[in-house]
Amino acid sequence: ILFKQPESRHDGDCPICCLPMPLDKQKSFMMACCSKVICKGCYYANKIRETKASLNSSCSFCRQPVQAKDELGKQRMKRIEAND
Repeated sequence: ILFKQPESRHDGDCPICCLPMPLDKQKSFMMACCSKVICKGCYYANKIRETKASLNSSCSFCRQPVQAKDELGKQRMKRIEAND
């Protein structure tokens, strides 16, 4: 019982680190390109990786380049139509 994992919540787990999502919604981040909700730890780890390697900004989950705001709306509609 000492090392038992907590019961799964309705928010699920972070798809990158597989840890349970935080209760505080401010500590998670939704990626607009793939509609995945990840924990901020994984988001910041990706930003640190990009900064150290001098890479362009990309999605922490699917690695798609970050798009302009007008493109995000189109991408979101594409995800809605795909029923993701």
